[in-house]
Amino acid sequence: MTPSKGGEHHLPNTSPLEWVVAGLSLLLVLGVAAFLLRDAFSNPPSPPRITFQVDSVVRAGNGWLVEFRAHNRGRTTAAGVEVEGEITGDTGSVETSAVTIDYVPAQGNTGAGLYFSEDPRRYRLELRPKGYDRP
Repeated sequence: MTPSKGGEHHLPNTSPLEWVVAGLSLLLVLGVAAFLLRDAFSNPPSPPRITFQVDSVVRAGNGWLVEFRAHNRGRTTAAGVEVEGEITGDTGSVETSAVTIDYVPAQGNTGAGLYFSEDPRRYRLELRPKGYDRP
């Protein structure tokens, strides 16, 4: 409010465009709040569910590198994910390798690699999570 000559106070004039923008802003804020509340209550947290997808097997020096992606299908982030890779043949285990992935976000993925001295393509390769920490 601004005082006038006679000591009366007048409200500043608000243009119709300002009211439209204010209304749209209010709708946007309420929409985001409703989305966040619905997501929080309809999708409760679930533990990490780690799955793997092998991207490539390449020669690496005197050995072999298996590059893969770790996917977290859960709604909780996993830190320090221990991954074990094992190649097995008809007579049993041929070789194992392990890696620790620092961080796999909830419903996200990250890449890593395992080194083997034997060619994993000649055997059956299995990747499995062994454990994780809560960040």
